[in-house]
Amino acid sequence: MTAKSDSKPTARFTASLEAGLACFDLYDVAQVAGRHGGTNGRGHLLTALSGGPDSSALALLAEQYARQRNICHQAVIVDHGLRHDSTIEASRVAARMHDFGVDTVIRRVDATPPTGGIQNWARDHRYAILTSLARKKNAALLLAHHKADQAETVFMRLSRGSGLGGLGGMQVARYLSDIPVLRPLLEWGPQELVAVCRDFGCAFERDPSNYDDRFERVKVRQTLAALDENGQDFAAGLVRLSRAARLICQEVDDALRDQLELPKLFAEGYATVSLMALRRLPDVLWRRVVGETVLAVGGGDYLPSQAAFSRLRSRLETGALATLGGCRFTLTDGGRLCWITDEPGRTPPRAEISASVPLIFAGVWRLVSPVAGHVRMLGDTAPPPQWSILPYVVRQSLPIIETLDGRVLYPHLTFESRIDPDASGVNATFLALDRTVLPVEKR
Repeated sequence: MTAKSDSKPTARFTASLEAGLACFDLYDVAQVAGRHGGTNGRGHLLTALSGGPDSSALALLAEQYARQRNICHQAVIVDHGLRHDSTIEASRVAARMHDFGVDTVIRRVDATPPTGGIQNWARDHRYAILTSLARKKNAALLLAHHKADQAETVFMRLSRGSGLGGLGGMQVARYLSDIPVLRPLLEWGPQELVAVCRDFGCAFERDPSNYDDRFERVKVRQTLAALDENGQDFAAGLVRLSRAARLICQEVDDALRDQLELPKLFAEGYATVSLMALRRLPDVLWRRVVGETVLAVGGGDYLPSQAAFSRLRSRLETGALATLGGCRFTLTDGGRLCWITDEPGRTPPRAEISASVPLIFAGVWRLVSPVAGHVRMLGDTAPPPQWSILPYVVRQSLPIIETLDGRVLYPHLTFESRIDPDASGVNATFLALDRTVLPVEKR
């Protein structure tokens, strides 16, 4: 049996997936092609599969899409080992998907679960496994979040006092480190995805943790369900709010790009920002402009609070040294210009790297080396001649490789994250260069 459905959801899924793919320059949507090296040089898709109706529908639709275009698709089940029957369930889901012709693999989390924060622990390990596999396959990662998940996310962010950017909710397309991540089902309701499974004739699992009210998201889900029972379609309102917030933010960003001298990014992993150019901005817009640079250089997923950015701005205006979001802010040119670099001491001191296997270091560098060794920051080590012209604060956070035979390799800092090293060298790419709307400068 192969995954096959001739219903309207097929065309709907194709449109939503390709709209997401269009957000990444790595893909030529007309051929679902790019530099990802799948079958016939085309793109590879990787579906995160839990076995529930949402991810099962995603795997089936993605498989059908991939077969029609002769591209590679694989589903991945992450077994967290949190329930006594999790291994049996994972095997059952894999066998079911194999019956539909979906190439499915199981990866088990080997770490011991903590006594608290179990969902965050599971999420971190799940994404580590998924992104590692996606990186090896040069694949885009597909996630099955849907409209109800979006409403719950916006509700939780509202309860925490999130700003307009946060109320935009989950994005259809984004990068996680260097991995393109797509959520092609964000405009689909959960019952629509159950209907997709039934259309394919595919059974699915029910995760008991989805009914465990010890978890915040489950409590939110129950709250929204209670409101719906009272005739208030609160979830639909939250989804409309997220769309409006995203649209407003997009319009604001476009206006800022047209009117301002934006911060500039450099392949050496740092940025510069003209404080004079941003002087007239109110704090909320100052955070929006500078914040994008903080995420790029610091490697974080979320911005610090508005209050933290207001304090940062005040310190810079008085000429003081400041840090925020994993970044160090150093004033130059009489306080008119600011260097934004990695904050010393925030990066893991060393990381192992295998020969020819890409490594993400400090959340912002992608390194590929022809030999195995350890990666660390240059720090106070004497720089090679080609780095001597760089300011000290920039050089400190550049990655170097110590090989197993005692040599030190200084990587070529590239503008292209998909280029592999030659036989004698190592490449390091500042990940922000591939996806930013900020200007990219060459020294």
